[in-house]
This record gives sequence, C-alpha cells and structure tokens, in this order.
Amino acid sequence: MLFNTNFVRAVGVVFAAGVSLHSAAMAQEKGVGAISVTREVIEVSGNGHQRTFPCNGRKAVVEGSDHVITFTGVCASLDVSGGNNSVTVQLAPQGSLTVAGADHKVRWQSTGEPNQDLSGGKHQIVKLPLK
Repeated sequence: MLFNTNFVRAVGVVFAAGVSLHSAAMAQEKGVGAISVTREVIEVSGNGHQRTFPCNGRKAVVEGSDHVITFTGVCASLDVSGGNNSVTVQLAPQGSLTVAGADHKVRWQSTGEPNQDLSGGKHQIVKLPLK
C-alpha cells in the first residue's frame, strides 16, 4: 500500500506534537507517589509533589518527603509526616494540626486555635495572620 507523502508528513507532525504535549504535561508534575482526592480527604504521598488543592472542609494528609503543597480554602485538619515537606494551610477553628518526622515547614492560618500535636524535630511551624 502506498501512502501520499504529504499524508505521511502530516501524521508525523501530529504524532510528534502529541508526544511533545504529553511530555510537557508530565514535566509539570515531577513528584512520585500517590495523590488521592475524595469528598472527605486529600492525601499526598511519595516524594517531591508541588501542587495546590482546594480543601473545602476536607482532612488534608501529606506523607513522604520534599513536597511543596498549598491547600486553599479551609481544611478540617492537617496531618504531615515524613521529612522536609512545605505546607501552607488554613485550618478550621476547632481543627487539628499534627506534624511528625523532621524538617517540615508548615504555615497555617485559623480563626481559632487548632489542637496541635508536634513530634520529631527541626520543624518550622508558623501561624500566619488572617488576611
């Protein structure tokens, strides 16, 4: 079967563009490990995710290392474990903040004083002023 040369070139260009788009989309997320978002919980695990999630009253869980995660809206609670994670969150007034492991940077806001359970070492836990 013979193919028209222009058709073959067009298919090659479309295929190459598709590969480039797919590669570019993958390059935006360099992290490895599972991310699960349900109506009740947002869970990030593994290594190196850099993402923003709308919390909308859900529980937020960050496990693993080297994540940079921002939660928008109000989270019911935040549980961070592992090492060297950076998390920004607004917590519900009666929520909870649990941090375990080492070298986490957690920046949080709340209209109240969430229950805090901090273990491990060298954490930077900073309460940010409400805007």
